[in-house]
Amino acid sequence: MVKRVLALVMFVMAYGLAITRLSEGQMPATCDEYKPLFAPCVPYLVSQEFSTPTPSCCAGAAQQLTKGNNPAALKNLCTCLDASTANLGFHFQKFIQLPTACKIKLSYSIEKCVHS
Repeated sequence: MVKRVLALVMFVMAYGLAITRLSEGQMPATCDEYKPLFAPCVPYLVSQEFSTPTPSCCAGAAQQLTKGNNPAALKNLCTCLDASTANLGFHFQKFIQLPTACKIKLSYSIEKCVHS
């Protein structure tokens, strides 16, 4: 019971911090279209306590990450990821694992995008 309460408190804190940071405009304008990906995935991406993404995170990830299946969109996604991961405190490894965790098949490698 204590672990569940602690996990819930950490979720609320992480989510609140991330949403606050998102609203502060630390993400470049090119990332506006990717906010549906970042917002529901924040608890998974910023906290080690969350080992699996939520269904809403996976739904947003599927919708947003598949936009990167053409060169121009992939460039925008990579630019956004590069600017956002540091500002929002995302764990790179968890972001790289997100497509696999959500069973999303991509025609590109998130790892190359994050580490470009």
